[in-house]
Amino acid sequence: MTEIHALSQLIKSHPLYRVHRDEIHQTYLRLSQIGCLTEFYLRQAMQEYLPELGDSLEKNFTLFKDLCAETVRWKMQGMQFICYGDPLFPTQCYRMAEPPLTLSYRGSPCWMIERSISIVGSREPSADSLKWMEQELALFLEKQMPLVISGGARGVDQKAHSLALRKSIPTAVVLPSGLGEMYPSSLREWITPVLDQGGCFISEYDPQQVMHKRLFHHRNRLIAALGCATLLVEARRRSGTLITAHQAAELSRPVWVVPGHPLDPHFLGGLDLLLDGAQMVRDAQDLSTLFHSELLTDNFKTAGIVGVSSDSH
Repeated sequence: MTEIHALSQLIKSHPLYRVHRDEIHQTYLRLSQIGCLTEFYLRQAMQEYLPELGDSLEKNFTLFKDLCAETVRWKMQGMQFICYGDPLFPTQCYRMAEPPLTLSYRGSPCWMIERSISIVGSREPSADSLKWMEQELALFLEKQMPLVISGGARGVDQKAHSLALRKSIPTAVVLPSGLGEMYPSSLREWITPVLDQGGCFISEYDPQQVMHKRLFHHRNRLIAALGCATLLVEARRRSGTLITAHQAAELSRPVWVVPGHPLDPHFLGGLDLLLDGAQMVRDAQDLSTLFHSELLTDNFKTAGIVGVSSDSH
């Protein structure tokens, strides 16, 4: 995987990648389906389908070797790498309009767990929201034991991760930075408990990528894709949390919202989503009912490679 990841980094950095993203992704997928997703065959395929890109890859052989060495160093620090078409690549991501070409992670590939829920909300949640999470969300997690996916930010995100750990449930922390520049930096204290519980830290960025504001919105689409549903605990209007909810809806994922008082600005974003068709959850029983209903549908199970062959991604 070292060579294929290094080559993929070169491909991602080339201007032609943005222009021919879909064709490149399909090339990865075709090679994977015939068991030939290796550096050698990928170079051949790029030379055949995109000669300009193939020539560029050949000319940058020294940089390729440097990237290989760098990948080895990151692996020695516990990082693992997968690319589009890899057996461990999240099947949910094949539905995305712009799926990542590569992913890096520390821990276990827990996103393979079908029973999963993405949880999002304010960085400065109200006392009522935290109380609801402590009572109702905790009870739901204890009964259903789903993989908990969130973004690691303070507030609702970290509360969701901590409840998962307390209930001995794996949790996936999706970063707006590279694994080597973990943001927020306080998450470093979470590495051991998250990994010991069978969870992971996952990112689509280069390990050395520092956090940038624009990466939050970009990262949120991965949170939306990985869960079989997205639970929004609390959000103001024009909150970044709403972006995740809209991205989940675009992927045909259900969006569940904890309601709040209409005079409280903390909840107006969520109330707007309810008017737009999101489903309301009042307590652990509502969550369990919706969760079981979603697992019984084919929506989530058919998000894999089989359905991609006829798609443009």
